[in-house]
Amino acid sequence: MFILKILFIFFISLNISSSYASNIKNSAVVFMYHKFGVSKYPSTSVTIDQFDAHLKEFSKKKYSIKSVEFIMDTIINDGNLPDNTIGISVDDADRSFYEVGWPKLKDRGFPVTLFVNTSTIHENNKNYLNWNQIRELRDEGVSIGAHSHSHYHMSDLSIDEVRNEIEISNNIFLNELGDIPPLFAFPYGEANEEIINLLKEYKYKVAFGQHSGVINETSNLYYLPRFSLNQRYGEIDRVKFAANAKGLGIYDFIPTDPSIKDNPPFIGFSLLDEKLAPSLDCFIFDSKGQVEKEIFKFNERIEIRLQRKLTKGRSRVNCTAKGKDGFWRWFGHQFYL
Repeated sequence: MFILKILFIFFISLNISSSYASNIKNSAVVFMYHKFGVSKYPSTSVTIDQFDAHLKEFSKKKYSIKSVEFIMDTIINDGNLPDNTIGISVDDADRSFYEVGWPKLKDRGFPVTLFVNTSTIHENNKNYLNWNQIRELRDEGVSIGAHSHSHYHMSDLSIDEVRNEIEISNNIFLNELGDIPPLFAFPYGEANEEIINLLKEYKYKVAFGQHSGVINETSNLYYLPRFSLNQRYGEIDRVKFAANAKGLGIYDFIPTDPSIKDNPPFIGFSLLDEKLAPSLDCFIFDSKGQVEKEIFKFNERIEIRLQRKLTKGRSRVNCTAKGKDGFWRWFGHQFYL
């Protein structure tokens, strides 16, 4: 009887492990905007028609729009997110958010996080908000996040210069809002391990990049993905596809530093669900376009070898796989050279 009980417990544990491996507990898609209806800057602005189409889609019953901080708190605390959870974020505090973006979001009751780089926020800058407007937005329910002070390419700065950026920004937030935001977004989505460790030292809860991908419990909390939306990448079909995607469940990703030391980098990771490996495909892009590569699959372990060096600046890895449930899984990562 004792042996039977041991065998029963053993098989139950196998089933639990198998269930966990094949089902990511939480998935959340966070979208990132900058400007709304500012045709002069198509690379950072969506058209009004595009934005209206996004909001119409997000208003469907199958989606659950939650604040970005709620999403991350739920994942950190091992809670349960609703199906098709979406978070909305906006970078840079452009005036069009106050005049166009927020009124439309507010009408639908959608929460939003505004990531503010503090150097541009003053009365004489007509393109961005001032602190009275940001306080008004905060009082109406907009969450405020940190986005550095000067919006530099932070990976090009010394760690002392990055620390100074954070200190200046934090002091301004304390003076103007009374507290320091718990969430951080990297300007241009660029980071390195030193900066990530510094953000941990300053007790930021999480930090976001600008690479496409779905957040889940295996995601790097200090280099989280967001789907960037603009005129070129804001068409409704892409938004629908992203909004319905699930987390891929990747762990032991290398290289661990988003700033490349070896070029070309050797890329590798493991899948929580090795059954996704046959349908997995990865694409790597830099300023020259798509990078030719070879993909090697060893059960749950995936290795990618590039056929050439990456160009200077930003490059991105996107990996997708389609599960037997019909949902696409999506992982993204950004490198910087």
